[in-house]
Amino acid sequence: MRSNGPWRTRTSVRTGLVATALFLGAGTARASNVVVDWNQIAIGAVTTAGQGPLPQTRTMAIVHAAVHDAINGVTGEYEPYAVDVPCPSGASAQAAGVAAAHFALAHLFPAQTAALDAAYAASLSAYGLSPSDTGIALGETVAARILELRAGDHAAEAQFPYSAPGAGNIGVWVPTPPAFAPALLPGWVRVTPWVIRTGSQFRPEEGPPAVDSERYATDYEEVKDLGAVASATRTPEQTNIARFWLASAAVIWNGVLRQVAPARGLSLSQTAHVFALLNLAGADAAIACYDAKYAFNFWRPVTAIQRGDADGNDGTTGDPIWAPLVPTPPFPEFPSGHTTISEAMAFVLRQTFGDDPGVTFTGFSPTNPGFVRHWTAFSQGVDEVIDARVFSGIHFRNSDVVGARMGRQVGRFVTKHALRAHRADDRE
Repeated sequence: MRSNGPWRTRTSVRTGLVATALFLGAGTARASNVVVDWNQIAIGAVTTAGQGPLPQTRTMAIVHAAVHDAINGVTGEYEPYAVDVPCPSGASAQAAGVAAAHFALAHLFPAQTAALDAAYAASLSAYGLSPSDTGIALGETVAARILELRAGDHAAEAQFPYSAPGAGNIGVWVPTPPAFAPALLPGWVRVTPWVIRTGSQFRPEEGPPAVDSERYATDYEEVKDLGAVASATRTPEQTNIARFWLASAAVIWNGVLRQVAPARGLSLSQTAHVFALLNLAGADAAIACYDAKYAFNFWRPVTAIQRGDADGNDGTTGDPIWAPLVPTPPFPEFPSGHTTISEAMAFVLRQTFGDDPGVTFTGFSPTNPGFVRHWTAFSQGVDEVIDARVFSGIHFRNSDVVGARMGRQVGRFVTKHALRAHRADDRE
Protein backbone atom coordinates (compact mmCIF):
# COMPACT_ATOMS: atom_id res chain seq x y z
CA MET A 1 0.00 0.00 0.00
CA ARG A 2 1.27 3.50 -0.79
CA SER A 3 2.02 5.44 2.38
CA ASN A 4 0.07 8.68 2.30
CA GLY A 5 1.04 12.03 3.79
CA PRO A 6 0.16 11.74 7.49
CA TRP A 7 1.45 8.20 7.67
CA ARG A 8 4.95 9.09 6.59
CA THR A 9 5.52 12.68 7.71
CA ARG A 10 5.57 12.17 11.49
CA THR A 11 7.65 9.98 13.79
CA SER A 12 6.09 11.16 17.04
CA VAL A 13 2.71 11.76 18.55
CA ARG A 14 2.31 15.23 19.99
CA THR A 15 -0.52 15.60 22.45
CA GLY A 16 -3.10 18.23 21.60
CA LEU A 17 -2.50 18.70 17.88
CA VAL A 18 -5.25 17.77 15.47
CA ALA A 19 -2.63 16.80 12.86
CA THR A 20 -3.33 13.38 11.39
CA ALA A 21 -0.04 11.84 12.46
CA LEU A 22 1.03 8.37 13.47
CA PHE A 23 4.12 7.75 15.48
CA LEU A 24 6.38 5.30 13.66
CA GLY A 25 9.84 3.90 14.17
CA ALA A 26 12.29 3.48 17.01
CA GLY A 27 12.87 6.17 19.58
CA THR A 28 9.31 7.47 19.37
CA ALA A 29 8.44 10.02 22.03
CA ARG A 30 5.47 8.84 24.06
CA ALA A 31 2.38 10.82 24.90
CA SER A 32 0.77 10.40 28.32
CA ASN A 33 -0.67 6.97 27.58
CA VAL A 34 -1.77 4.69 24.78
CA VAL A 35 -5.33 6.01 24.73
CA VAL A 36 -4.16 9.50 23.80
CA ASP A 37 -1.78 8.08 21.20
CA TRP A 38 -4.38 5.90 19.53
CA ASN A 39 -6.98 8.62 19.58
CA GLN A 40 -4.70 10.68 17.38
CA ILE A 41 -3.98 7.66 15.19
CA ALA A 42 -7.73 7.10 14.80
CA ILE A 43 -8.28 10.73 13.82
CA GLY A 44 -5.51 10.29 11.27
CA ALA A 45 -7.21 7.20 9.89
CA VAL A 46 -10.63 8.80 9.44
CA THR A 47 -9.01 11.83 7.83
CA THR A 48 -6.91 9.74 5.44
CA ALA A 49 -10.01 7.73 4.53
CA GLY A 50 -11.90 10.94 3.74
CA GLN A 51 -14.75 10.15 6.10
CA GLY A 52 -17.36 12.83 6.59
CA PRO A 53 -18.44 14.12 10.01
CA LEU A 54 -21.17 11.52 10.63
CA PRO A 55 -19.14 8.41 9.74
CA GLN A 56 -16.31 9.89 11.82
CA THR A 57 -18.51 9.85 14.93
CA ARG A 58 -19.31 6.20 14.33
CA THR A 59 -15.68 5.21 13.80
CA MET A 60 -14.47 7.08 16.86
CA ALA A 61 -17.20 5.54 19.01
CA ILE A 62 -16.30 2.04 17.80
CA VAL A 63 -12.61 2.56 18.53
CA HIS A 64 -13.08 4.11 21.95
CA ALA A 65 -15.82 1.73 23.09
CA ALA A 66 -13.39 -1.07 22.26
CA VAL A 67 -10.43 0.63 23.95
CA HIS A 68 -12.50 1.36 27.04
CA ASP A 69 -13.87 -2.16 27.42
CA ALA A 70 -10.44 -3.68 26.76
CA ILE A 71 -8.64 -1.56 29.34
CA ASN A 72 -11.55 -1.87 31.74
CA GLY A 73 -11.31 -5.65 31.36
CA VAL A 74 -8.03 -5.35 33.24
CA THR A 75 -8.74 -2.48 35.63
CA GLY A 76 -12.44 -3.08 36.34
CA GLU A 77 -13.06 0.53 37.34
CA TYR A 78 -16.21 1.11 35.28
CA GLU A 79 -19.19 -0.67 33.85
CA PRO A 80 -18.27 -1.92 30.36
CA TYR A 81 -19.98 -0.46 27.35
CA ALA A 82 -20.84 -3.86 25.91
CA VAL A 83 -18.06 -6.42 26.39
CA ASP A 84 -17.09 -7.99 29.69
CA VAL A 85 -14.72 -10.93 29.23
CA PRO A 86 -12.48 -12.62 31.81
CA CYS A 87 -9.10 -10.97 32.15
CA PRO A 88 -6.30 -13.40 31.30
CA SER A 89 -3.47 -13.80 33.77
CA GLY A 90 -0.72 -11.24 33.39
CA ALA A 91 -2.62 -9.02 30.97
CA SER A 92 -1.40 -5.45 30.63
CA ALA A 93 -4.09 -2.77 30.34
CA GLN A 94 -1.84 -0.82 27.97
CA ALA A 95 -1.44 -3.82 25.67
CA ALA A 96 -5.18 -4.41 25.73
CA GLY A 97 -5.85 -0.80 24.73
CA VAL A 98 -3.29 -0.81 21.91
CA ALA A 99 -4.57 -4.10 20.53
CA ALA A 100 -8.22 -3.03 20.68
CA ALA A 101 -7.57 0.23 18.84
CA HIS A 102 -5.38 -1.39 16.21
CA PHE A 103 -7.78 -4.28 15.61
CA ALA A 104 -10.78 -1.97 15.23
CA LEU A 105 -9.03 0.47 12.90
CA ALA A 106 -7.44 -2.25 10.75
CA HIS A 107 -10.88 -3.81 10.18
CA LEU A 108 -12.55 -0.47 9.48
CA PHE A 109 -9.77 0.73 7.15
CA PRO A 110 -8.16 -2.29 5.46
CA ALA A 111 -6.49 -0.02 2.89
CA GLN A 112 -4.44 1.46 5.75
CA THR A 113 -3.33 -1.87 7.20
CA ALA A 114 0.38 -1.37 6.53
CA ALA A 115 0.49 2.02 8.23
CA LEU A 116 -1.62 0.82 11.15
CA ASP A 117 0.54 -2.28 11.59
CA ALA A 118 3.63 -0.06 11.69
CA ALA A 119 1.99 2.18 14.29
CA TYR A 120 1.03 -0.90 16.31
CA ALA A 121 4.59 -2.21 16.36
CA ALA A 122 5.92 1.24 17.25
CA SER A 123 3.39 1.56 20.05
CA LEU A 124 4.31 -1.77 21.61
CA SER A 125 7.98 -0.85 21.41
CA ALA A 126 7.53 2.65 22.82
CA TYR A 127 5.71 1.35 25.88
CA GLY A 128 7.91 -1.71 26.38
CA LEU A 129 5.07 -4.13 25.69
CA SER A 130 5.64 -7.70 24.57
CA PRO A 131 3.79 -9.07 21.51
CA SER A 132 3.04 -12.09 23.71
CA ASP A 133 1.31 -9.98 26.39
CA THR A 134 -2.03 -11.64 27.15
CA GLY A 135 -3.66 -8.21 27.07
CA ILE A 136 -3.33 -8.28 23.29
CA ALA A 137 -5.71 -11.20 22.92
CA LEU A 138 -8.09 -9.49 25.33
CA GLY A 139 -8.04 -6.26 23.33
CA GLU A 140 -8.58 -8.03 20.03
CA THR A 141 -11.47 -10.08 21.42
CA VAL A 142 -13.19 -6.97 22.76
CA ALA A 143 -12.70 -5.03 19.51
CA ALA A 144 -14.05 -7.92 17.46
CA ARG A 145 -17.20 -8.00 19.56
CA ILE A 146 -17.74 -4.23 19.31
CA LEU A 147 -17.34 -4.47 15.53
CA GLU A 148 -19.78 -7.36 15.44
CA LEU A 149 -22.24 -5.38 17.54
CA ARG A 150 -22.16 -2.47 15.08
CA ALA A 151 -22.07 -4.53 11.89
CA GLY A 152 -25.84 -4.38 11.55
CA ASP A 153 -26.39 -0.82 12.80
CA HIS A 154 -27.71 0.38 9.38
CA ALA A 155 -24.91 2.90 8.79
CA ALA A 156 -24.07 1.16 5.52
CA GLU A 157 -27.63 1.73 4.31
CA ALA A 158 -27.81 5.44 5.13
CA GLN A 159 -27.40 6.81 1.60
CA PHE A 160 -30.35 6.59 -0.78
CA PRO A 161 -32.35 8.95 -3.02
CA TYR A 162 -34.44 11.35 -0.98
CA SER A 163 -36.87 14.18 -1.66
CA ALA A 164 -38.37 16.14 1.23
CA PRO A 165 -42.17 16.00 1.45
CA GLY A 166 -43.48 19.22 -0.06
CA ALA A 167 -40.16 20.07 -1.72
CA GLY A 168 -40.50 23.34 -3.59
CA ASN A 169 -42.89 24.85 -1.07
CA ILE A 170 -41.94 27.78 1.13
CA GLY A 171 -39.79 26.65 4.05
CA VAL A 172 -39.07 23.14 2.72
CA TRP A 173 -35.55 21.93 1.98
CA VAL A 174 -34.41 21.45 -1.60
CA PRO A 175 -30.88 20.81 -2.94
CA THR A 176 -28.82 23.98 -2.81
CA PRO A 177 -26.45 25.80 -5.17
CA PRO A 178 -23.88 25.62 -6.53
CA ALA A 179 -23.75 21.80 -6.75
CA PHE A 180 -27.43 21.02 -6.07
CA ALA A 181 -26.19 17.76 -4.57
CA PRO A 182 -28.74 15.17 -3.41
CA ALA A 183 -29.54 14.76 0.27
CA LEU A 184 -26.60 13.34 2.21
CA LEU A 185 -27.17 10.33 4.46
CA PRO A 186 -30.93 10.66 4.99
CA GLY A 187 -30.84 7.17 6.48
CA TRP A 188 -28.55 8.18 9.35
CA VAL A 189 -31.78 8.64 11.30
CA ARG A 190 -32.08 4.84 11.26
CA VAL A 191 -28.59 4.13 12.62
CA THR A 192 -28.79 2.20 15.87
CA PRO A 193 -28.10 4.54 18.81
CA TRP A 194 -25.22 3.83 21.15
CA VAL A 195 -26.69 4.90 24.49
CA ILE A 196 -29.83 6.97 23.90
CA ARG A 197 -33.00 4.93 23.51
CA THR A 198 -34.08 6.15 20.05
CA GLY A 199 -32.96 8.73 17.54
CA SER A 200 -36.13 10.72 18.20
CA GLN A 201 -35.72 10.77 21.99
CA PHE A 202 -34.61 14.41 22.03
CA ARG A 203 -36.32 15.65 18.87
CA PRO A 204 -37.32 19.31 19.46
CA GLU A 205 -41.04 19.69 20.03
CA GLU A 206 -41.32 23.19 18.59
CA GLY A 207 -39.50 22.82 15.27
CA PRO A 208 -38.02 25.80 13.41
CA PRO A 209 -39.73 29.20 13.65
CA ALA A 210 -42.59 29.82 11.23
CA VAL A 211 -41.33 31.69 8.17
CA ASP A 212 -43.78 34.51 8.83
CA SER A 213 -42.61 34.97 12.45
CA GLU A 214 -40.55 37.78 13.95
CA ARG A 215 -37.91 35.35 15.19
CA TYR A 216 -37.45 33.96 11.71
CA ALA A 217 -37.08 37.46 10.25
CA THR A 218 -34.44 38.34 12.85
CA ASP A 219 -32.40 35.21 12.14
CA TYR A 220 -32.89 35.63 8.39
CA GLU A 221 -31.55 39.18 8.31
CA GLU A 222 -28.59 38.24 10.56
CA VAL A 223 -27.37 35.41 8.35
CA LYS A 224 -28.10 37.39 5.20
CA ASP A 225 -25.82 40.15 6.51
CA LEU A 226 -23.05 38.27 8.33
CA GLY A 227 -23.05 35.06 6.31
CA ALA A 228 -22.89 36.47 2.79
CA VAL A 229 -19.86 35.60 0.70
CA ALA A 230 -19.26 39.32 0.15
CA SER A 231 -20.45 40.53 3.57
CA ALA A 232 -19.44 44.09 4.35
CA THR A 233 -20.01 43.63 8.09
CA ARG A 234 -18.36 40.27 8.87
CA THR A 235 -14.91 40.93 10.33
CA PRO A 236 -11.74 39.09 9.28
CA GLU A 237 -11.74 37.31 12.64
CA GLN A 238 -15.33 36.19 12.14
CA THR A 239 -14.40 34.86 8.72
CA ASN A 240 -11.52 32.93 10.28
CA ILE A 241 -13.84 31.56 12.95
CA ALA A 242 -16.25 30.37 10.25
CA ARG A 243 -13.45 28.58 8.42
CA PHE A 244 -12.02 27.12 11.64
CA TRP A 245 -15.32 25.38 12.41
CA LEU A 246 -15.55 23.77 8.98
CA ALA A 247 -13.56 20.96 10.60
CA SER A 248 -15.71 18.27 12.16
CA ALA A 249 -16.67 18.21 15.82
CA ALA A 250 -14.88 14.88 16.23
CA VAL A 251 -11.59 16.32 15.01
CA ILE A 252 -11.76 19.48 17.11
CA TRP A 253 -13.07 18.10 20.42
CA ASN A 254 -10.92 14.96 20.45
CA GLY A 255 -7.98 17.30 19.93
CA VAL A 256 -9.04 19.31 22.97
CA LEU A 257 -9.31 16.21 25.13
CA ARG A 258 -5.88 15.00 24.01
CA GLN A 259 -4.54 18.09 25.77
CA VAL A 260 -6.73 18.21 28.85
CA ALA A 261 -6.62 14.54 29.91
CA PRO A 262 -2.81 14.38 30.27
CA ALA A 263 -2.64 17.87 31.80
CA ARG A 264 -5.09 16.82 34.48
CA GLY A 265 -3.08 13.67 35.21
CA LEU A 266 -5.78 11.14 34.37
CA SER A 267 -4.86 7.49 34.75
CA LEU A 268 -4.97 5.10 31.81
CA SER A 269 -8.39 3.81 32.85
CA GLN A 270 -9.78 7.30 33.45
CA THR A 271 -8.49 8.46 30.07
CA ALA A 272 -10.12 5.52 28.31
CA HIS A 273 -13.35 6.30 30.15
CA VAL A 274 -13.62 9.97 29.20
CA PHE A 275 -12.59 9.38 25.56
CA ALA A 276 -15.27 6.70 25.29
CA LEU A 277 -17.95 8.94 26.79
CA LEU A 278 -16.91 11.83 24.54
CA ASN A 279 -17.24 9.78 21.38
CA LEU A 280 -20.36 7.85 22.40
CA ALA A 281 -22.05 11.19 23.06
CA GLY A 282 -20.87 12.55 19.72
CA ALA A 283 -22.14 9.50 17.84
CA ASP A 284 -25.55 9.60 19.52
CA ALA A 285 -25.82 13.36 18.99
CA ALA A 286 -25.28 12.84 15.26
CA ILE A 287 -28.11 10.30 15.13
CA ALA A 288 -30.45 12.53 17.14
CA CYS A 289 -29.66 15.57 15.02
CA TYR A 290 -30.31 13.79 11.74
CA ASP A 291 -33.57 12.44 13.07
CA ALA A 292 -34.66 16.05 13.60
CA LYS A 293 -33.24 17.32 10.31
CA TYR A 294 -35.18 14.83 8.23
CA ALA A 295 -38.30 15.19 10.39
CA PHE A 296 -38.55 18.96 9.87
CA ASN A 297 -36.89 19.31 6.43
CA PHE A 298 -36.35 23.05 6.87
CA TRP A 299 -34.81 25.05 4.07
CA ARG A 300 -31.30 26.46 4.08
CA PRO A 301 -30.52 30.22 4.23
CA VAL A 302 -29.38 30.29 0.60
CA THR A 303 -32.77 29.01 -0.57
CA ALA A 304 -34.67 31.17 1.92
CA ILE A 305 -32.86 34.39 1.00
CA GLN A 306 -33.02 33.83 -2.73
CA ARG A 307 -36.79 33.30 -2.33
CA GLY A 308 -37.24 35.84 0.44
CA ASP A 309 -39.77 37.98 -1.41
CA ALA A 310 -42.17 35.04 -1.54
CA ASP A 311 -42.06 33.96 2.13
CA GLY A 312 -44.95 36.15 3.31
CA ASN A 313 -42.83 37.84 5.98
CA ASP A 314 -42.73 41.64 5.88
CA GLY A 315 -39.51 41.57 7.89
CA THR A 316 -37.46 39.83 5.21
CA THR A 317 -36.09 41.12 1.93
CA GLY A 318 -35.12 38.66 -0.78
CA ASP A 319 -31.93 38.62 -2.81
CA PRO A 320 -32.04 36.22 -5.77
CA ILE A 321 -28.25 36.21 -6.18
CA TRP A 322 -27.28 35.89 -2.51
CA ALA A 323 -24.59 33.30 -1.73
CA PRO A 324 -23.08 32.12 1.59
CA LEU A 325 -19.44 32.37 2.63
CA VAL A 326 -19.01 28.59 2.37
CA PRO A 327 -20.91 26.07 0.23
CA THR A 328 -24.08 24.86 1.91
CA PRO A 329 -24.01 21.21 3.05
CA PRO A 330 -26.52 18.98 1.21
CA PHE A 331 -29.12 18.24 3.88
CA PRO A 332 -31.89 20.06 5.76
CA GLU A 333 -31.04 22.99 8.00
CA PHE A 334 -32.78 22.53 11.36
CA PRO A 335 -31.11 21.86 13.76
CA SER A 336 -27.38 22.45 13.30
CA GLY A 337 -25.40 19.23 13.26
CA HIS A 338 -22.12 20.80 14.33
CA THR A 339 -23.57 22.53 17.37
CA THR A 340 -25.48 19.39 18.37
CA ILE A 341 -22.40 17.17 18.26
CA SER A 342 -20.07 19.83 19.67
CA GLU A 343 -22.27 20.50 22.69
CA ALA A 344 -22.74 16.78 23.38
CA MET A 345 -18.98 16.36 23.46
CA ALA A 346 -18.41 19.56 25.43
CA PHE A 347 -21.00 18.44 27.98
CA VAL A 348 -18.98 15.28 28.63
CA LEU A 349 -15.88 17.41 29.16
CA ARG A 350 -17.71 19.75 31.54
CA GLN A 351 -19.08 16.83 33.52
CA THR A 352 -15.60 15.35 33.82
CA PHE A 353 -13.45 18.43 34.41
CA GLY A 354 -15.81 21.34 35.06
CA ASP A 355 -16.35 24.03 32.46
CA ASP A 356 -12.99 25.59 33.32
CA PRO A 357 -10.63 22.60 33.52
CA GLY A 358 -7.91 24.64 35.18
CA VAL A 359 -5.39 23.91 32.43
CA THR A 360 -4.45 25.67 29.24
CA PHE A 361 -5.88 24.18 26.06
CA THR A 362 -6.03 25.26 22.46
CA GLY A 363 -8.37 24.50 19.60
CA PHE A 364 -6.74 23.46 16.32
CA SER A 365 -8.50 22.96 13.00
CA PRO A 366 -7.18 21.48 9.74
CA THR A 367 -9.60 23.71 7.80
CA ASN A 368 -7.88 26.86 9.10
CA PRO A 369 -4.50 25.64 10.35
CA GLY A 370 -2.93 29.04 10.93
CA PHE A 371 -5.80 30.19 13.15
CA VAL A 372 -5.82 28.65 16.63
CA ARG A 373 -8.33 29.22 19.41
CA HIS A 374 -7.32 29.72 23.03
CA TRP A 375 -10.13 28.93 25.44
CA THR A 376 -10.32 28.78 29.21
CA ALA A 377 -13.71 27.05 29.26
CA PHE A 378 -15.32 24.38 27.10
CA SER A 379 -18.47 26.47 26.78
CA GLN A 380 -16.47 29.10 24.91
CA GLY A 381 -15.94 26.65 22.07
CA VAL A 382 -19.66 25.87 21.91
CA ASP A 383 -20.57 29.57 21.90
CA GLU A 384 -18.12 30.07 19.08
CA VAL A 385 -19.45 27.29 16.85
CA ILE A 386 -22.97 28.70 17.28
CA ASP A 387 -21.68 32.00 15.87
CA ALA A 388 -19.51 30.28 13.28
CA ARG A 389 -22.39 28.61 11.47
CA VAL A 390 -24.08 32.00 11.08
CA PHE A 391 -20.83 33.60 9.88
CA SER A 392 -20.55 30.75 7.36
CA GLY A 393 -23.98 31.57 5.93
CA ILE A 394 -25.27 28.02 6.31
CA HIS A 395 -27.46 28.18 9.45
CA PHE A 396 -30.02 30.38 11.14
CA ARG A 397 -29.03 31.19 14.73
CA ASN A 398 -32.08 29.49 16.22
CA SER A 399 -31.03 26.21 14.62
CA ASP A 400 -27.60 26.52 16.22
CA VAL A 401 -29.07 27.24 19.64
CA VAL A 402 -31.60 24.40 19.43
CA GLY A 403 -28.86 22.06 18.23
CA ALA A 404 -26.72 22.93 21.25
CA ARG A 405 -29.68 22.25 23.52
CA MET A 406 -30.18 18.84 21.92
CA GLY A 407 -26.49 18.07 22.29
CA ARG A 408 -26.67 18.97 25.96
CA GLN A 409 -29.60 16.59 26.42
CA VAL A 410 -27.76 13.79 24.66
CA GLY A 411 -24.54 14.42 26.59
CA ARG A 412 -26.40 14.41 29.89
CA PHE A 413 -28.14 11.13 29.06
CA VAL A 414 -24.93 9.43 27.95
CA THR A 415 -22.93 10.47 31.01
CA LYS A 416 -25.76 9.36 33.29
CA HIS A 417 -26.41 5.97 31.72
CA ALA A 418 -23.11 4.74 30.24
CA LEU A 419 -19.81 3.53 31.69
CA ARG A 420 -20.68 4.25 35.30
CA ALA A 421 -17.92 3.91 37.87
CA HIS A 422 -17.80 0.87 40.12
CA ARG A 423 -17.41 1.38 43.83
CA ALA A 424 -14.09 0.19 45.19
CA ASP A 425 -15.76 -2.64 47.11
CA ASP A 426 -17.49 -3.80 43.92
CA ARG A 427 -14.06 -4.59 42.44
CA GLU A 428 -12.79 -6.61 45.37
